[in-house]
Amino acid sequence: MLLVLACLAVLSGLFFYCQALMSGLGRRRWAFAGVVFGPLLWPMFCMKKRMKHYQSFGLNCLTFNA
Repeated sequence: MLLVLACLAVLSGLFFYCQALMSGLGRRRWAFAGVVFGPLLWPMFCMKKRMKHYQSFGLNCLTFNA
């Protein structure tokens, strides 16, 4: 069980590192948070990415996926 949690933590850290790299967010910060919180971090990451998009382009350029 402990081995599964350790593998999940490492994979989550790697996943959030790659996602932060593609999104232009802080790589080390999101990788560390991914290791600590695992997949529970995904909603917060999506919200931070959306907020960065708001700041970059404004609310008028945002498209919502239905």
